[in-house]
Amino acid sequence: MRIAGNARILVLLVGLSLAAPGWLGAQGQPELWTGKHWRDLTEANKVAYIKGIGNLADYEVAAAGRLGPPCLSQAFVKELQGKPLIAIVREVDAFYQNHPDQLAVPVIEVVLRRFTTLCAPDLHKPPAKGK
Repeated sequence: MRIAGNARILVLLVGLSLAAPGWLGAQGQPELWTGKHWRDLTEANKVAYIKGIGNLADYEVAAAGRLGPPCLSQAFVKELQGKPLIAIVREVDAFYQNHPDQLAVPVIEVVLRRFTTLCAPDLHKPPAKGK
């Protein structure tokens, strides 16, 4: 993912969030996009969403300098580098299609758990007892 040339994607994401007041929580506060939101997006908007997350991660990694990038951004940049955006979109689509009971899971969580080693890959498994 590259920093240069992707600013318009970030603008698109901001525009999408402002143009969709129904995606705000009950108190009018922003909420994480979940499978409920994801299923209503066009394929182009899904790609833009993933690209926007990647663009933000690229920026944070570049801006971190010698302090080191934030963990989430580093996971995106290092582990998703070279992964076709459409492949990520299709995997997220497949997750929600195969797990309709998991539509409340945030899209970003699905991406992190399916494509990075930052989180455990088995999102659909129930938590272990006692946790």
